[in-house]
Amino acid sequence: MQNSPDLNKFLSELNIKDSINIEEDLGDGYVRLKISEAERRQALQDINCVEDIIVELLRNSRDAGSKNIFIGTKKIEDKRRKIYLIDDGNGIPPNLQSLIFQSRVTSKLENGKKDSYGFHGRGMALFSIKLNVDEIRIVFSDRFKGASIYVDIDLSKITEKKDQSVIPQIIKMDGDLNIIGGVNNIIKTIIEFQLQNRDINFYYGSPTQILSTMRNIIKKDGSSSSYPKFDKWEKLVKFVNKNNIKVTEIPILTDNYNLMEKISRNIFNMDISQRGIQRIIYNEINELNPLKITTNVNFSEESDEYDENKTAEKEKKLKLHDELKLAGRFKDGEIKSIIETVEEKVRELGNKYFITTVSNTECKKVNNTIKLFIKLKQKE
Repeated sequence: MQNSPDLNKFLSELNIKDSINIEEDLGDGYVRLKISEAERRQALQDINCVEDIIVELLRNSRDAGSKNIFIGTKKIEDKRRKIYLIDDGNGIPPNLQSLIFQSRVTSKLENGKKDSYGFHGRGMALFSIKLNVDEIRIVFSDRFKGASIYVDIDLSKITEKKDQSVIPQIIKMDGDLNIIGGVNNIIKTIIEFQLQNRDINFYYGSPTQILSTMRNIIKKDGSSSSYPKFDKWEKLVKFVNKNNIKVTEIPILTDNYNLMEKISRNIFNMDISQRGIQRIIYNEINELNPLKITTNVNFSEESDEYDENKTAEKEKKLKLHDELKLAGRFKDGEIKSIIETVEEKVRELGNKYFITTVSNTECKKVNNTIKLFIKLKQKE
């Protein structure tokens, strides 16, 4: 009831709403805020962009002792960014999962960490994120089982770098690795974090790639045969609850399409198409490689310059597989057949208007859209 619209309206009419957030009126427009209000304002300022959110999530996973961190991402019509962070760290007990989004709640009573991003351990990271996004929640976690976290961001409120595909270059300067070029996008943020935490594997891709990669990692190490396979959700849940299994291992527990779809939704909150689920089961999705720091050029500070001819490299782009890029599934011959059919119909209907088509109809395949550009001309 405390935050209900009726209560807020009532307090506003009495002109005492602001006093709830004030500890002391100092006069001349100065006040001393209550701790809760000061924390709220500070937390709002902690997050300025999507990349800041990524940093805070990665720091939490690192401090939880994670050795493998999966960052899935999906952009919706340039309006929303969905983030799925999955790790194999210590996990969060169920009774604490609703509390960790409150201010000053931390697991780092005596071991707060100071890194290049500042001090971490004041219990404000997840609280800051929650205040700035439309939704953040623990989809699945338990003690020693890792965590699956979902974040939904309104990009009109929290912005991100427009070009999320550019991969920065890494150069070696007198024995030290440094990042140059690119934009401060999500991929650069992860690479910078990896540079400081080289004992952790970071995987970055679309939800489909992430789910497929978690399965393939276990298959590659040869241990997949030791995992039971389930066809029923209830039996799978019972097994997970009773055994010390990481959330990153759950996708290997079935080869059943329906159950895999349920895992994607209930464990990771991923909305993957049926075709995407099938491609995961059939191993049709290329496995992601962990992001590793590699150098493109050696640079000496003695000369303060480097030879562009030797180091020039085509700008690298990150290609994220998206199971919803439906237009790309049509083969060239099928597209040609579509064009011929449409052109014939346009000419047929155009006869009564003395209109016909110009040859060489242009076709563009963009995500889920096939765009045909048919040039028209007056019939002679």
